[in-house]
Amino acid sequence: MTIRIHPISTGLVRIKNAQLARRPGGPMRVMGDPDWSGWLPIHVWLIDHPEGPILVDTGETCRACAAGYFPRWHPYYRRAAAFAIAPEEELGPTLTRLGLRVKDVRTVLLTHLHTDHAGGLQYLSDSAVWVSAREWQNARGWGGALRGYVSHRWPDGFAPRFYDFSGPPLGPFPRTCAVTKAGDVVVVPTPGHTPGHVSVVVREGGISYFLAGDTSYTQTTLLAEIPDGVTFFPGETVRTLRRIVAYARAEPTVYLPTHDPQSLARLQGTEVLAVGRGSP
Repeated sequence: MTIRIHPISTGLVRIKNAQLARRPGGPMRVMGDPDWSGWLPIHVWLIDHPEGPILVDTGETCRACAAGYFPRWHPYYRRAAAFAIAPEEELGPTLTRLGLRVKDVRTVLLTHLHTDHAGGLQYLSDSAVWVSAREWQNARGWGGALRGYVSHRWPDGFAPRFYDFSGPPLGPFPRTCAVTKAGDVVVVPTPGHTPGHVSVVVREGGISYFLAGDTSYTQTTLLAEIPDGVTFFPGETVRTLRRIVAYARAEPTVYLPTHDPQSLARLQGTEVLAVGRGSP
């Protein structure tokens, strides 16, 4: 049985153009930017694996469109983000349409805990949900709220498991966490967008599918080594982007960030990242 990756759309999001690609002023520039992006997808990835289905991220909830869902005091949610999500686009109903019972998804891999990646956790009470320990520490408490996490919307008693990055290197990534016994699905640290951000690499048929979360918002900004506008760690972001490109030089790689409108076409066409071969 081969591995298949199914894209799931859980609605749309708009952000400021200054968030898509960093400009002078960083996060403060995002708040004051008058120019909005177009509507961007909120993708979730379902890995159909012989060892059982694996879900990467959970998307957003339609409640994000309602007044009062986000803290009114937080400037980001007042000024810099807008959502368009119908109830039937949430994770639970979408999995049902795919013929999959939510309780059959035993493994959930979170790239990070921002709301548009963790908003569907309400459907996964019977699943083992994994996140990096660094991300968990960064997202909790008053400090996490200031950073834009909405932990008060996580399910009651939410207690994720932590990735064990004791696995062998994968190309330029010095630490890995194997998810499957076959070793064909692994998690790698990709800090930058958040300190504890991770990505999921699925290897099938000589191709690596790089489920990148928000390492960048588009493949274009990856190749241009441009950090996003909300990170407080632009240098760490650039180092991560360079690692991804170095990996793609050695291994044919389909790059699939969550909000890139071209991710779906690249997945369907198995369009590998076009980078020069040789030393990074």
